[in-house]
Amino acid sequence: MSKKKSNIREIKVGDLVYHILYGKEWVGILLDIIDVYDYNDNRSKTHREMALVKMQPGTTHEFFFEKMVSNNNRVTDSMGLVSTNWLFCLEVNKK
Repeated sequence: MSKKKSNIREIKVGDLVYHILYGKEWVGILLDIIDVYDYNDNRSKTHREMALVKMQPGTTHEFFFEKMVSNNNRVTDSMGLVSTNWLFCLEVNKK
């Protein structure tokens, strides 16, 4: 199911986000938030949120999804899915 705001983090569709492991040089725009339900062998389900992120052109990690994620989470070399657990809103200084 698609939604506009994360239940896990203070991020929403349209925000510039960064990845906690790669720092603020990893910059992408949050395009969508998707609820994912996984069912395991004993028929219980787990829930997680995935964010569809488009990397910002010209940044260090512009082609992050080319080699850093599985094929299942890659849409293009510069767009793919990341768990919302790893993402934080990038604060932009306004002058």
